[in-house]
Amino acid sequence: MRIEEPIKFFGSAAKAASAIGYNRVCFNDWKKKNGGVVSPKAAARFVKASGGALDFGFNDYSTAEEDQQQAA
Repeated sequence: MRIEEPIKFFGSAAKAASAIGYNRVCFNDWKKKNGGVVSPKAAARFVKASGGALDFGFNDYSTAEEDQQQAA
């Protein structure tokens, strides 16, 4: 899940973070450290908080096998 999705759904980064019990600062961290992808745990919480309206976005996350193939 890209950070833009929960921001658009909830109206702001602060409101999105509040909806899942996180601090707005997490969005800055995800943008800087994860290339704009929220953590898998937060993505699951956003899906739940949105009543399923937001998509987890499995394609945004690589698997350990993909990571190993890219490293080789």
